[in-house]
Amino acid sequence: MTHSPELAPEPRRHRGGAGSAARGQWVRYPWRIVNDADTYAPADTNVYGKVAALSARGVSTAGVERLATYLGTSVSTVERGLRRLGRPAPTDGVRELYTHRRSHPGTGTGRTAERWCRTPARGEAYVWGPVLAADTLRPVLHRLYLALRYQVHVRGHQPTLAELAGLLRHHSGKSKGQALAEAAVSRLLDELTDLGWISLDKGAGYRGRHAVTVHDDPVHPATEPPVTPDPGDGSGPDLGDGSLAYKEDQELNDARNTPPGGPFRRRRDDRKWVGEPVDNAVSVASVAATFRPAVRPSARSAYAGPPLTLSPRVWAVLAPVRDLLPAVQIFQVRRIAREIGRQLDAGIWPEDIRDQLQTLRGWTDTIRDPGAWILHAALPVAPGPCGTTDCYRGYQRHTGTPCKACTELREARRRAAHPPHPHPRPTATA
Repeated sequence: MTHSPELAPEPRRHRGGAGSAARGQWVRYPWRIVNDADTYAPADTNVYGKVAALSARGVSTAGVERLATYLGTSVSTVERGLRRLGRPAPTDGVRELYTHRRSHPGTGTGRTAERWCRTPARGEAYVWGPVLAADTLRPVLHRLYLALRYQVHVRGHQPTLAELAGLLRHHSGKSKGQALAEAAVSRLLDELTDLGWISLDKGAGYRGRHAVTVHDDPVHPATEPPVTPDPGDGSGPDLGDGSLAYKEDQELNDARNTPPGGPFRRRRDDRKWVGEPVDNAVSVASVAATFRPAVRPSARSAYAGPPLTLSPRVWAVLAPVRDLLPAVQIFQVRRIAREIGRQLDAGIWPEDIRDQLQTLRGWTDTIRDPGAWILHAALPVAPGPCGTTDCYRGYQRHTGTPCKACTELREARRRAAHPPHPHPRPTATA
């Protein structure tokens, strides 16, 4: 559990604080559910705030659909938030929310479950936040708002964009678990400013930080949100839980909107689409005709895609294995060309790659799969134990002789593994 005994908690707010009875209800959020971005998703703070508000005088009997209606999100988002808040956290084993089922175990019928939140422990860090923010702000903005309240009001600290990005991590997609970009956090701050929850004075703080003033209520009516999603951080709009296409577009099913020949792209057999040359260099027409492997009709249909072209620098490197290329599949030739281009761009000399292919070709007696052999055995850079660039698997790249440095390293390791006995056995005397 996260404790901050050296930090004074934020003064408790009654009915919105500042003595105003018209500002609505406030909730005390444990700082751990805002700070622990690995365990709790941004929507969990909205779910916690609503359940805590409804159970302030006992327990909450609102169903999942009712909570989703209050928060303006999907039912599945609320269900996942209740599930994460209701199980022990993997970091400290603390449960934030408790549920008492009141349905019949056999039929499942009965009354709505009762839910209530954990009371923060004495000395535990927390932050007060208005329930209005949980009802109106989307999850990532709500977590950002609570983080700003804690940093500015409790700690008296103006956070940097990097500090805020650590709290607003990706929770799905290829970037899952990674922090948001600082540019994305800056756009979220601008959105909170447009909604009236904060005031932002850019570059006016310590060492050029943004000076943030956090408000208890929106200081002005919210402006209309942008119609198009913000593509700056690589994510689409937050639609709760479903995919971006969550409703059927009836116009796509209208025959008047369907182009002639169908709505799909043409197949590659009609040659309407031609791929770019591999390695993006000069096309060699004489080479393209080489890569038309003879395929048995019983096995699969012949390749009908665009002709393959290779750049001159890749073709020169492949000189020792050119006779194997007609038996290599087209997609493997493309991968081989890309790997050679990558090594050349990394600074490896073409002569070194060519000598490596020639040496491995001389060492190999039988090659059953030429494409796999070139791609996975002959091309990978495999330096010997000495780690020098001229050494390949313990042999000199240009001459093929054993590497002296690798031989000395092997001898040194052998002597270290089998040191001489400190007390040699005495020899028998006559």
